Amino acid sequence: MNAFDKIIGYSAIKKELRQISDTLKNKDVYAGLGVSAPKGLLLYGEPGVGKSLMASAIIEESGRKVFTCRKDKPNGDFVKEIKATFDKAAENAPSIVYLDDMDKFTNGDERHPDAEEYVTVQSCIDEVKGKQVFVLATANNIRCLPHSLRRAGRFDRKIEVSAPRGEDAEKIIAHYLKNKKFVDGVDARTIARIMDGRSCAELETVINEAGLYAGFERAEAITMDHFMEACLRTIFDVPAGNNDDYDDDDDCDEECENSWQNNSLADSTKFLSQIVYHEAGHAVVSEILCPESITLVSAHNRGGESCGFTDYYNDHSFAPLYWSKSRIIGALGGAAAIEQKYGIFDAGCDHDLDFAFDRTKDLVVNNCVCGLHLHKNTFEDSQRLWSEQEQAVSAEVEKYYRKAKEIISLNMEFFEKVAAALAKKRLLSAVDIKQIKSECKITPVAL
Repeated sequence: MNAFDKIIGYSAIKKELRQISDTLKNKDVYAGLGVSAPKGLLLYGEPGVGKSLMASAIIEESGRKVFTCRKDKPNGDFVKEIKATFDKAAENAPSIVYLDDMDKFTNGDERHPDAEEYVTVQSCIDEVKGKQVFVLATANNIRCLPHSLRRAGRFDRKIEVSAPRGEDAEKIIAHYLKNKKFVDGVDARTIARIMDGRSCAELETVINEAGLYAGFERAEAITMDHFMEACLRTIFDVPAGNNDDYDDDDDCDEECENSWQNNSLADSTKFLSQIVYHEAGHAVVSEILCPESITLVSAHNRGGESCGFTDYYNDHSFAPLYWSKSRIIGALGGAAAIEQKYGIFDAGCDHDLDFAFDRTKDLVVNNCVCGLHLHKNTFEDSQRLWSEQEQAVSAEVEKYYRKAKEIISLNMEFFEKVAAALAKKRLLSAVDIKQIKSECKITPVAL
């Protein structure tokens, strides 16, 4: 096993890292072609995505001595440390200078291109040119680095390392699951969809947290329920045991039904009925339009207040315009569900409406779904154009809202069963939604 095998997933990035490593180990091969190794490599991306592991793999496979520099001294002393690091690397060439978290070398906002630390790094890189010193750096926020530092000639290669998605996420999760005692039926694909776009560190933490919950319960194996609880706590900041304040499920549901019929919201237990049906509306509408797009549906208690959320996954199998419209209609599904169920407007859908109007405005003024004459770059930039755009956006949102109500009305069995399951479990996964859906007669609805 070589060092790059320790990196799970990221096949395209690993291929590039292997190539860079080869140029460092076999410079004569490339010299015969009249070319030289890159002068530097900058790995950048959000914290916890594996940049340090990738940098370590380059260092290990290169076989070169490495001289590391990270911000651990006051500013004046640190500038001297930068210079000393490059001097040692030049004396011990061929070598590598590793600048760890280079965007943290100086304090302040993103606009400090003339910071002494960055000027020193630039000067040192220029001084070691031609001395077989390879400069390897990592950064969380590349915008903090001045363009003059990250340009070609100083960092010839720049690789963005993003949070794992799709197959990469599945491979990483499978790796973390390998040494954990999960029950049968817990698969990497289901977890990957729930954790889509989360960093490697978050993936590892959530899976380990699930094991901690199982251990505390003295369970023989880690279940999907343990994972879901860990996911709620770690990713969505929902405290553990968030449902303890609720009464018996059946009594609660009956009380909620009566309270809504009486148009009374006396306490959080009764208010939960709105949350349950609101989130069921989001889930059902989205699932009808984009099957398997729902990963989590929750109705929970946070700080004595009833809350809920629906989490989505886009596998990019849907056309972008279709997905955008479906997300808008799905966002309106919560309000549509409350109107369908109780005949009143949902007072708690501000965020959904903001989302729907913002997304619809984008479709109208950027994607011309209502005609080219409403495009933002039309020759007429006037109050009249803005008024027409506003009218078009409002009309589109109304149309999408009617579509959400239509979907719920035609799939009432599915809607009621999702709401009942959510009232009982407080948390539904993609597996739960799929199972409920398989038990119902589904009526597809075209956009």
